[in-house]
Amino acid sequence: MQDAKAEAADMLDRIAGALDAALRVRDGYTHSHCGRVVTLALALGRAAGLSRAGLGLLGTCARFHDIGKIGIPDEILRKPGRLSRAEYERIKSHSRIGASIIGRVDAPDMDECARIILHHHEHFDGNGYPEGLAGGEIPLCSRIITLADTYDALTSRRSYRDSMSAEGALGIMRGEVGRQFDPRIAERFFRMLGG
Repeated sequence: MQDAKAEAADMLDRIAGALDAALRVRDGYTHSHCGRVVTLALALGRAAGLSRAGLGLLGTCARFHDIGKIGIPDEILRKPGRLSRAEYERIKSHSRIGASIIGRVDAPDMDECARIILHHHEHFDGNGYPEGLAGGEIPLCSRIITLADTYDALTSRRSYRDSMSAEGALGIMRGEVGRQFDPRIAERFFRMLGG
């Protein structure tokens, strides 16, 4: 039994390594972004009191929350200007693509990881995507990743804008508490970052 568990864990590590390499080759920015989101999400998960198993799941989901962007064409993914409505709809499909990719991994917790990835752009008030979930309907790990993802996106240089200061990002994010972000988790995030 121990050998089977060790073999399954080793296989999952190899699959994760292959997916990680694919993302790095496809889009270096997204790969780096995902790494930074892992660090922030795990720190927030610890502050929120997640168990060791919960943190393991959160780390995996954060690592691959944007894996679906490998299915988005470069002319949209790297566009220097504003996206058209059709392009934005295409970008929004990355959460479904990512959930589909991760959902194909036959390993413990990958169905749950796919669900968390699917919902990492839901908003606490129900105005997010892809399904318009609200409040506690959104998986806790998705709500944590949303905060980490947003902060890193705002404080990173993008093809269409310069990076924002930590203070500026936190100011914008405070305005989204109760709308985009879970108020309870957001307050832990702000305290964690000293904002």
